[in-house]
Amino acid sequence: MALAAEASWNPGEPVVTYWYGPGCCRNGRDYIPLDDFWAKQLKEGGFNTVWATRPEELDLAARYGFRVIYALDPDTVWAKFDPDDEVAMAKLAARVDEVKAHPALYVYQHWDEPSAEKFPAISRVADFVRARDPAHALWINLLPTYAKNSQLGIGGEGDEPKRMGFLGDRLSSYWEYVRLFCETYRPRLLTYDHYQFKANGDSHNYFMNLGIARLHAAALRIPLWNGIQACSWTPGTAASPPTVRVPNVDEMRYLAMSTAAYGAHGLYWYAYCRKNHVGCIAELDGTVGEKYEGLKDVHRDFLAYATALQGLNFVGAYFQGVHPQGGTPYGPQALLEITPETPYSEFKLLADYKDTTLVSRFDAPGKPTHLMAVNCDYRSERTIHIKAPRPAERLDPATRTWKPVGKEFDLALQRGGGVLLRLQP
Repeated sequence: MALAAEASWNPGEPVVTYWYGPGCCRNGRDYIPLDDFWAKQLKEGGFNTVWATRPEELDLAARYGFRVIYALDPDTVWAKFDPDDEVAMAKLAARVDEVKAHPALYVYQHWDEPSAEKFPAISRVADFVRARDPAHALWINLLPTYAKNSQLGIGGEGDEPKRMGFLGDRLSSYWEYVRLFCETYRPRLLTYDHYQFKANGDSHNYFMNLGIARLHAAALRIPLWNGIQACSWTPGTAASPPTVRVPNVDEMRYLAMSTAAYGAHGLYWYAYCRKNHVGCIAELDGTVGEKYEGLKDVHRDFLAYATALQGLNFVGAYFQGVHPQGGTPYGPQALLEITPETPYSEFKLLADYKDTTLVSRFDAPGKPTHLMAVNCDYRSERTIHIKAPRPAERLDPATRTWKPVGKEFDLALQRGGGVLLRLQP
């Protein structure tokens, strides 16, 4: 089946959503129906896309102006339809036909973190869905860079470098994993999740993962969504130094702004609320607090920046200060001269990005060059001085209007905050 089979899907405006939470798959103990209470809370929190497993939830979402990610299999996070089972495929056809004309339907949720060994079978299922409904894409969440080779289905099964990967290391295996997915599944939307915040520091390849996904999405000219961390799922006695910690609003702002800086079309938080998780955006009883309130501005800013960057070509991401794996050291191609200049240093495992600025560049024929500056130091507010090659304007995310700042100016950056600039022609 040609890629053109799904060409009529329109990604539309950028996405702020979640996984897991209201409307997500019914698997018994975790299911939270999407109802008026949750829909109102999500709307006020700055979310614009929700999940559903039942047709009536689509009707509810439409009343609130949401787009919907709809589960192909309402009972699990894996749509385990055997493409050779006529009865199973008839059931799938009926489920798609029931909702495909609904105005709130946006994409179908297909699978979560598949092994490469599953790509051929789930691709046949995807082709079946596309043939019945070419107007909607499918959401399939890929594994992160820190997945073991046995999870990726590429290379060896152990953790030792000498046994891992078809070229001898996990990173090469991960490149092959994403490449095979794009070649076999032929996605219209590329999504993955990566959770970098550990109890004893930060993992080292968050930006490597973001860069790999960005390159593949750009090559296919499809939207990129980034799954990022909102909570911990190792509470109490299960917690240990290497396990994930609960991020605060500043850390989550950094995740959202770095996602925008790589030209992503969407983000989804894990998790909005879920049993046996701590520090979620909301509690299971619907209680919200500082995190929910703080994310309202984060969501507003992300949507404003991501919207302004739509249609532009991502050129690169340049780091002044701590240099992450997969990043590019700061240089003239970033166009902005930053003072005070933070000396170059290599990222150390379980460290953070103290005094580090990320500048990403976007170009397109006939359009102004856009530059996004992100304070990767989510612990400290910073003011940097900028010299630009031409007069610049700054986007006000609250009004989505551009305001002139000149060729030389100061930028006050929140903890983990981002600013979008564009240069006059």
